[in-house]
Amino acid sequence: MRPSFSWRACAIVLLLATAAGSARAAEPKATAVVQMTDSFTFEPRRVTVHAGDSVEWRNASRFIHSVSADPKLGSASLPAGAAAFASGDLPPGASFRQILTVPGTYRYFCMEHEGVGMTGEITVLPAAR
Repeated sequence: MRPSFSWRACAIVLLLATAAGSARAAEPKATAVVQMTDSFTFEPRRVTVHAGDSVEWRNASRFIHSVSADPKLGSASLPAGAAAFASGDLPPGASFRQILTVPGTYRYFCMEHEGVGMTGEITVLPAAR
């Protein structure tokens, strides 16, 4: 009896998997990483980056969390000229990355846990030369 797959199909699947892995490997590392915790905090609560850097929030807890820097949705504040952003719900193990281009102070919060103080702050300095 012949197997239900062909060697060509296996080669294509292997090629696609390798290409996907290469694309992920090419993505630059986040400049700052913030963990979302079981104790409803962002760790670290404050980070400093330069304009053009990225911040990645990782949900390391067993709860759904989110990241919102949208003043229309809660206690967020942004530097003049900066665009609001929001991750939507992030289940355990998920992450969200944002590139920040406008210098200033960004105050953000977790939509689900803002009431218990799950807030954070990013200071964005002018681009490094």
